[in-house]
Amino acid sequence: MKGITYCRRGRQVMRNISLFLSAAALIYMSFLMLSKSDHAVSENQYNEPVVFVHGFKGTARSFSSMIARFEERGWGAKALTMNVTRTGRLLVHEGTPLPGKPAFIQVLFENNRASFDDTSHALSSVMQVLKNEYGIERINIVSHSMGGIVTVKFLQELYDPARHPATDKLVTIGSPFDGVAGGRWFTQNTGPAVYDLMPGSPALSKIATGHSRFPAETNVLNIAGTGDQVTPIESALSLKAIIPEKQYSVDIIDDRTIDHSGLHETPIVDEKIGAFFSYK
Repeated sequence: MKGITYCRRGRQVMRNISLFLSAAALIYMSFLMLSKSDHAVSENQYNEPVVFVHGFKGTARSFSSMIARFEERGWGAKALTMNVTRTGRLLVHEGTPLPGKPAFIQVLFENNRASFDDTSHALSSVMQVLKNEYGIERINIVSHSMGGIVTVKFLQELYDPARHPATDKLVTIGSPFDGVAGGRWFTQNTGPAVYDLMPGSPALSKIATGHSRFPAETNVLNIAGTGDQVTPIESALSLKAIIPEKQYSVDIIDDRTIDHSGLHETPIVDEKIGAFFSYK
């Protein structure tokens, strides 16, 4: 998954090629002008971008409802869907951002059971495309479950301001930084990420010891829930030891009817995120 081939789908600049060789120079100059114009539009239309990163076994549905609710509130619109395939290709679908409103960017990992290492490298490649191809310099991130872990790992180990957008704000929702609850979960699920998500795993221990490498400009809101049957409160709150105190805040959803997946389906969490991002 580490080697990603970028394939852009969506808006295409139509270029007519003259049949006369004598017009080749003119065509070339026109091509350059169109390319620069298209790039300038890309830079201007992705306002306050928010990247959504799903968790273990996540799909397009993982954040589709939350994004739709954000759109209904007038907080922004889905602008990009970044799909990393199992073979390492990055397929991009371009939507229509709302002028002056946040642009929502949904990241999808087809290999949604991959290790923390593989998934964080895939996320790194997505971020590089956002900066290089779309001119995005700063982002906010909303992540659920393992998505929060791999995002923190990316920021600790792979983030490079020369290649990636800076992350102003990160929201983690039900992310088990000290491992998931035991029992049937480990017998019902398979894939490299299962081992990484075990309490005390080397993958989690490495993230826990990387607190000094977390970017100083990134503020974090850690959301956990008392009804989360996968991520114990203590596991979610262990993020506090990884993030510098002045950059860390926490919000516990005290409602036992809201389970692990329900945390990204409830308007209660929407409100917490909206306040953190200063949406009106």
